[in-house]
Amino acid sequence: MRKLLLISLIFIGLGQLWAQEDKDFLLTKEGLISDFKLASDILKKQHPHPYKFVDSVRLEQQLDSLMRLAHQEEDLYAILRYSPLQLFRDVHTKLQLSPENSRQTIRDTRFFPFPVVIEKDKIFVNGKGSSVPYGAEILEINGQNTAAIMRLLAASSYSDGFISTGTDRFYGDFQSVWGYYNASPKQYSVRYRPAGSNKEQEQVLLALDPSKGVHSSRLGIAPFNRLETSYYVYGTYIDKESTGILTVMSFALDESFAYKEFSEFFKEVKKRGIRHVIVDIRKNGGGNPAISALLYSFLASESFDNVYNQRTKTISIAYPEYAINNGRKMSDEDIRNMYNFMNQRFNKDSLTGFYVGNARLKESQLENYPPDKDAFKGSVYVLTSGATVSAATYFASLVQKNKRGLVIGKETGSGEQSTTAAWFLNYQLPNTKSILTVPMSEMYFFNAQTDNGRGVMPDRELSIDDFLKYFRSERDPEISYTRDLIREKL
Repeated sequence: MRKLLLISLIFIGLGQLWAQEDKDFLLTKEGLISDFKLASDILKKQHPHPYKFVDSVRLEQQLDSLMRLAHQEEDLYAILRYSPLQLFRDVHTKLQLSPENSRQTIRDTRFFPFPVVIEKDKIFVNGKGSSVPYGAEILEINGQNTAAIMRLLAASSYSDGFISTGTDRFYGDFQSVWGYYNASPKQYSVRYRPAGSNKEQEQVLLALDPSKGVHSSRLGIAPFNRLETSYYVYGTYIDKESTGILTVMSFALDESFAYKEFSEFFKEVKKRGIRHVIVDIRKNGGGNPAISALLYSFLASESFDNVYNQRTKTISIAYPEYAINNGRKMSDEDIRNMYNFMNQRFNKDSLTGFYVGNARLKESQLENYPPDKDAFKGSVYVLTSGATVSAATYFASLVQKNKRGLVIGKETGSGEQSTTAAWFLNYQLPNTKSILTVPMSEMYFFNAQTDNGRGVMPDRELSIDDFLKYFRSERDPEISYTRDLIREKL
């Protein structure tokens, strides 16, 4: 069973909150801004492709603008919204507060009073028990309209390139984030429109303390498939609809475990005579693309291209004085070993200036991949969202490029042509002890030479009306929509 998921406050790691000893609170306005500037310098030198979506001149202008806004901000926690990571447009790069700062931050946060979902830049009530009814559309919070709220969230819900679906996956963090982004208000004035009504209403509700706030955030009705998403891989069989649903939460799986799970599901599908399979990767955060190809081999009708490689602008460690490994400063030997590892697997391309993965890096990669002996022959539907990233995006791309099924849902959160991946470096920033995590390479798929900054686009995307029809009747929107499509064929 998957480890229990804890709420993640943008770059706050709550998993460590209560396991650490109390220390001095390290956050100051000057310290945050200084570390933001250092993080920018590290990324410009360490990121595998820092200027893929913005040129160096424009990036400097944007960084200067962000830091000016940060200097003008009076509330300490609101400064967090000016993190420079948003300018690098990389779903894998992270900045996480230290455990001691995380603890104090959560103590100081006053939570928004009920859970929400976000769909197509609209916000809807996602819980019951509040005086604001389930399914109501939120129009304004403390004088800020939804458009302004979404602009702030967009800066914090990172995706690759120009992908905007990151905000749709952000609803689980909304209650906490909106609290510390807004100077921890004691109450919230909420203007809303109830489901099925054109009349706007307004209520003033007390903010929640951290204990009640975290509890409330876990009472949201969506996601609906809590059982399925509590496992790495989970199969469901609906015999009367001749449908199997395979929920895959990660591709960071051991190959033998993954093969066993996939094989058992498709053998059961065959045994039951099931004709339709839904693969749900809406919350799959990626992992090993080899496991993505393994899963696709259970759907493939013929051998397929499994082609990807890696490249990077640098194989060295920038700012080694801040680099850490397993919580300690990297030693000279650690740094030499990392450089040797990269140097053995990447060759410099004099034409592009990139280091490109060589045969040693790709030695275990099967580029002409055969279908599995138990490969499924029926109809395939793949569900995606803004939380479908990295190797999960690659799986969706395999299905779509090989015309093996319908992709239903949202544009994936990472790029169809390339994304960052593989090994990650951690830097501890000196003023706040925050941890900056930077991927060491960029992965590109199917020999892509360019990147338009977009993810895998769905073949079918639910309209807002379709979404609300299912959501307000407490049914999983994408699953229900797909099952309706299947029932039309029965």
